[in-house]
Amino acid sequence: MLIDEQLQCIKQITKQIHLLQHRNQLMRQSFLLMRHSLLMLTLVGMIGYPGFALSHSSSMPSLKGLPATRVARPQPPSTPPPNGTRSGGALGESAVCSKVGKPLIALIPVENPVLTASAHPTVLVYVPYSSSEVSFGEFSVLAGQQETTRLYHTRFTLPATPGIVSISLPNSPDYDLQEDLFYHWYFKLYCQGNTSTRADLDVDGWVKRVALIPQEHQIDTVIPALWYDTLARSAEQLQASPQNIEFKNRWHNLLKFIDGEDLLQAPLVGPVRLIEE
Repeated sequence: MLIDEQLQCIKQITKQIHLLQHRNQLMRQSFLLMRHSLLMLTLVGMIGYPGFALSHSSSMPSLKGLPATRVARPQPPSTPPPNGTRSGGALGESAVCSKVGKPLIALIPVENPVLTASAHPTVLVYVPYSSSEVSFGEFSVLAGQQETTRLYHTRFTLPATPGIVSISLPNSPDYDLQEDLFYHWYFKLYCQGNTSTRADLDVDGWVKRVALIPQEHQIDTVIPALWYDTLARSAEQLQASPQNIEFKNRWHNLLKFIDGEDLLQAPLVGPVRLIEE
């Protein structure tokens, strides 16, 4: 009898031990599940999941007021594409501009950057037409490589004689070029009889204003650093003294650098005539 009672007692103790072990196992699993859930909720809250609200936890970081993530716009290349120095457009059927041996030519290098130290640089263009064949022209300057702002726009008429013309930005603070910023200019011509909004001929180029550099790099080199300034000054000197050998040689070297030796005999006919708007 005593032995039976002892066996029953042992069975009861063993059963209690098994129950305790099972309960501990359940508690451990529940703890792991709770820890995993809290970790997932924390991660979801940190990345700003829109359906999750941290209404019962004051210790969680708040996302209120944080700026929304924006996709960055691709930046343009550091140097603009090559300049459109020679007009390749076909003349319209209604235009009276005749086909000539030389195209419309911008007197700048093809590759950029092409620099100036002037706030109001001068652009020189060879035009093979006179004012009798071209109704009017347009000159515009846009700021930045994305061309989001128009700095300047004007209309003009040509001189009576074909040749190399010039056009400059107005000498006003409103039209100053800012340093270290690229600007894109367009020179367009509309032949007599053109009734559309599309130009018959056009060239375009880029210009970047930089700080003034030493004098020896501005004028007296075959490949000047400040192209726009050097070319404009050389044209002025040659126009004022067309027989000066030094001025003629310098002009020859500049044209040779841009493969414009066929323009050596082209006359310098001065600035275009702006149309009051």
